[in-house]
Amino acid sequence: MSRTFWDFDNLTPHLKQFLPAVEAGVDLAFDAAVPRAETYLRENAGWTDRTGNARNGLRAIHVKEPYVQHELILFHSMPYGIWLEIRWSGKYAIIVPTLQVMGPEVMQMVTASVARAIKLMGGV
Repeated sequence: MSRTFWDFDNLTPHLKQFLPAVEAGVDLAFDAAVPRAETYLRENAGWTDRTGNARNGLRAIHVKEPYVQHELILFHSMPYGIWLEIRWSGKYAIIVPTLQVMGPEVMQMVTASVARAIKLMGGV
């Protein structure tokens, strides 16, 4: 009696494409969030400018360890920025409010990138 076995691995090639596609999408989402976050920071900071240095010193950066983690970091570049965040019970805080706005937006972009990667794989 003769038997024929066909062994075809359809999953492994798709997984090899899936992870880079997801990483690229996540990277793109965080990179796109940087200028959006900086704009939001500067436009929504609630203090009155005297020199404009604090507002112009609001920054966002994307720090990543590919395939491990991505971070959107918001910060003041002026040494007195911390006081705008914590003094007067946070009346002039802008970092946390911006994270509260940007966090869901970034997660929505990441979710869309994963969905695109799944679609690219043919719905695997």
